Amino acid sequence: MKSTKEFIYYFTLGAKFILTNHIFQGIIFTITFFIVSFVVYRSSILRKDVDKYEELTNKIEEKMETEIKINYQTTEEVPYLSGAASLSNCLKEPLTEDKFTENFTNTITAIENLFNSSKYNFAFKYEDIYTGFNISYNSGQPIFAASTIKAPEAIYIYEEAEKGNINLNDSITYTSNYYSEGTGILKNTPFNKSYDIKTLVSYSIIHSDNAAHLMLNNKYQSNNIYSYWNSLGTNVIFKDNNAWGNINADDATIYMKELYNYYISKNNYSDELLNYFIKAWKLIKVPDNNIVIANKTGWSGTSLHDAALIFDENPYILVILTNRGYTEYESFFNEASTLIYNLHKEYWTIKINSCL
Repeated sequence: MKSTKEFIYYFTLGAKFILTNHIFQGIIFTITFFIVSFVVYRSSILRKDVDKYEELTNKIEEKMETEIKINYQTTEEVPYLSGAASLSNCLKEPLTEDKFTENFTNTITAIENLFNSSKYNFAFKYEDIYTGFNISYNSGQPIFAASTIKAPEAIYIYEEAEKGNINLNDSITYTSNYYSEGTGILKNTPFNKSYDIKTLVSYSIIHSDNAAHLMLNNKYQSNNIYSYWNSLGTNVIFKDNNAWGNINADDATIYMKELYNYYISKNNYSDELLNYFIKAWKLIKVPDNNIVIANKTGWSGTSLHDAALIFDENPYILVILTNRGYTEYESFFNEASTLIYNLHKEYWTIKINSCL
């Protein structure tokens, strides 16, 4: 009991001394001032980042097209097709409307009706890789890219590594500056740990890791990535010179086609990169579960997208961009993917039959 009274006495005496001593008051004030200043500074930085991010998420344009656009003319030389070499010259010829079957026309109408049925069904583009034949809807209009922006960044890094301009074994240290909520696994790991570029790219694509994306983007810079893709024909990705930005279906088709070209080049890292995309979460699926799909989705707010490279017997690209958000999306993506899969199959039936 006595010891308790002594403790209270000396504690009170010490408190009075600290509270009345100007030196201690100055030290406490200084420490408090720096702590508060640091918190305010970090909050202002984070607020600016959030404001910039929210401003980008609101950059969603209205749909401009109400009809499907069909590119009848082929755009590229047809490469060698296994089992169809004797038909290659015929396959280079454009598929014109007079060759459309009733089933093909009906499928196009069904796709058009699906995308016109709701303001949330924003855009799509289908392109056959071998012939360049494509069908699109609202494909030139930009919408917030969300995590689809990680795909062209990853492809850029690997292609630059192939040229010797980037070392995939270089490392970047994960610090609090790169912390990001949302998807990913780095947000749950300690700061001040280093990761090599390969690992960060794999996290960015497979786990859609926001922190990994920010680390890569800070190192390689949006304006460099924009210049690279703009030289290949894109218009909006990385145009805003920040880590996020907008996308359209035309641009997504370009970078997914480049992923395919890089893969078939069979360079040092091409299989490795494609494997990241194969392991990514998928919105676009096809009725045949044996078909391999390499893709990158994106979701933020109402923006929910997928850009896919589908390794059918005759590979094709499918990009679907929506304003649907993360609720009640599955039936729409399944319906759209299946319709375009059926269209692709019918397209090749028409091509083969007309050539035979």
